Amino acid sequence: MKALKMCLNWKVIAGVAAAGVGLLVFAPGLAAAALPFLVLAICPLSMVLMMGAMNGNGMGQASPTHAAGGRQPRNRAERLAELEMQQQALADQIAALETEDDTSLGRRPNAEAAAQPS
Repeated sequence: MKALKMCLNWKVIAGVAAAGVGLLVFAPGLAAAALPFLVLAICPLSMVLMMGAMNGNGMGQASPTHAAGGRQPRNRAERLAELEMQQQALADQIAALETEDDTSLGRRPNAEAAAQPS
């Protein structure tokens, strides 16, 4: 019984019930034929709704994990500090790659800047 309760979402059941009532009112002959399909659709629709809720803000877009223990920052200041750390790390990587590139080409770092007139 617990597994069945996990599969069913009350919003989906309410939506399917509303669709069933609509069919009974507007197309009574079609309601009897559509009822088994509506009942079968409850579980897959509940699963889709749960997957969307687990993703947070939308389907297909996983929430990012952060370097600080895999948790999301609690407020704007923490997020800003984290982004500044990431920006500094990227700047360090860029500088290291530029230095590596300059030494592999046999040039001194900033040789282009010294060669250009001011």
